[in-house]
Amino acid sequence: MVTDVRTRPVVPPMLRRRRTVRRRRLVMAVTLLVVVPGLTVLRTYAHDVDRGVHVLGLDLGGKSRAEALQILERGVAGRLHQPVAVKVGTEPAVIDPAAVGLTLDAAATIDRAVAATPAPFTDEDVAPVVHVDAGRLYAALMDHLGAQGDAPVMPAVRFDGLKPIAVYPEPGRGLDRTGIARLAEAGWLRRPALEFPVADLLPKDTRADVDRLIRDLATPAVAGPLVLATPRGEVTVTASGIAGALRLESDADGHIVPALDAAALRKSAAAAFAKVEVPAADARFEVVGGRPVIRAETDGSRVDLSTPKLLEALRSTATPRRVTVPMTAAPAATTAAELGKLGVSGPAGSFTTHFEPGQPRVVNIRTMAEALRGMLIRPGETFSLNERVGERTHAKGYVDAPGIEMGKIKNSSGGGVSQVATTLFNAAYLAGLQDVEHHPHSYYFDRYPAVIEATVVYPSLDLRIRNDGPSGVLIDTATTDDSVTVTLYGTKRYDIATVYGPRTKIVQPKTEYLQEADCNPTAGAPGFTQEAYRVFSQDGHEVRRERFTWRYDPEPHFICGAPPPGAAA
Repeated sequence: MVTDVRTRPVVPPMLRRRRTVRRRRLVMAVTLLVVVPGLTVLRTYAHDVDRGVHVLGLDLGGKSRAEALQILERGVAGRLHQPVAVKVGTEPAVIDPAAVGLTLDAAATIDRAVAATPAPFTDEDVAPVVHVDAGRLYAALMDHLGAQGDAPVMPAVRFDGLKPIAVYPEPGRGLDRTGIARLAEAGWLRRPALEFPVADLLPKDTRADVDRLIRDLATPAVAGPLVLATPRGEVTVTASGIAGALRLESDADGHIVPALDAAALRKSAAAAFAKVEVPAADARFEVVGGRPVIRAETDGSRVDLSTPKLLEALRSTATPRRVTVPMTAAPAATTAAELGKLGVSGPAGSFTTHFEPGQPRVVNIRTMAEALRGMLIRPGETFSLNERVGERTHAKGYVDAPGIEMGKIKNSSGGGVSQVATTLFNAAYLAGLQDVEHHPHSYYFDRYPAVIEATVVYPSLDLRIRNDGPSGVLIDTATTDDSVTVTLYGTKRYDIATVYGPRTKIVQPKTEYLQEADCNPTAGAPGFTQEAYRVFSQDGHEVRRERFTWRYDPEPHFICGAPPPGAAA
């Protein structure tokens, strides 16, 4: 029997070693083919934003946080301030993004982009982080709502004397405040136009809620007085005082929020509150020896009317109702530290005008000068004489005195106060302050500098001065038997001089006879045109100059009484 025996060929040792080396090299090559691309992939994904992430059409994938932020800011820079097309119901309109507080929070948007994890080989559109001022947006859109809207009736409880009156809610049509803000934040920069639908508006509180509030609070609240027991004594508020101070009105959602009007409550029992409260005294400037000094503030104390215990006590039907309330600090509104930063150090401008003593107008001059004394014009503020002093009435101490009225010299309450206005205007002129509004007299009076003078009439003709300097300006006034002086204290910035031009277009006055009960005779004065230049200098060098010009009418020679025979009336 023959057996087929197959044997392996004998491989020499040297050849076996060579084959082993080749085999190892092949394994290493295959391994590198697998591993190296993996390393490349790892290196490729060494970034903050995953591939496939987009924001507002901008590809941020594969970028670092800083790179992505730069791409986003550059990509939307030209769009952030463009007008926004909107549709309010069916009404198309355009709004200014800045006017409604629409802003892109780029940093927060990139945070969202970094957190996004799109699936492999897919894209993800990340919404930008947008902020909007809901109140301003609502107001802007309401301007375009028109007849599409019908305001809801918000629930409330009001008082007719001591009787609570229900105001029941009724639905309306309009814009949902919260909803429009969400729509703006979601759609701005992502859609060509923002659409804000007109929706049904239903107040939160119902008729039953109103009835319950009347039963549980409004009715017992005015059932009797309320005694406030404080550490300094008691204050009794009458039922009428409670009715006048209790506010039962809705918030923006139509939910009634009970509250007490502290000012109304204090007013209803002013004398009693005055016995237990200590008013705060603000820090103030005082001129001593020609220099401004600061008098420190003094804090006061007030009854704490914000405590919830007051509303709780009003729900009680027990008599007498008595609630213990604490006192709270009443800080001064202005402190010495604040005044010390204003740079009010010395005279910046001063001016004096003179008058004949003993005239009724002197009373008015002194009254207005006293009203102005101690007033402070802070940097950037515009001072209005009419606003600060108000109407010149008999109740304020003003008397009837002559003044220009319809071209004649007539008696009126506060006549003559233009002398104070002129004196103040010249002090401000010399202090280098900005002239915002002034009106020279229609007639020239030689007690004033020509052109550089001012008349005031409440409320039509005002004197307004802007403090355009870096320091505060303190108004100080002083009067004598025949003069009034206004000095403005602050920090002197300029040396001021006036350069006058010649008087031109001179017109002589005419004589007129007046048969009127309140006739005031005059000597008459010519009319003319003149200009003046305020020259600003620093360190001996002119900085600039400001031109003033005025045309004075001729003041007639008024004679009281009938004209003599043959004379023109």
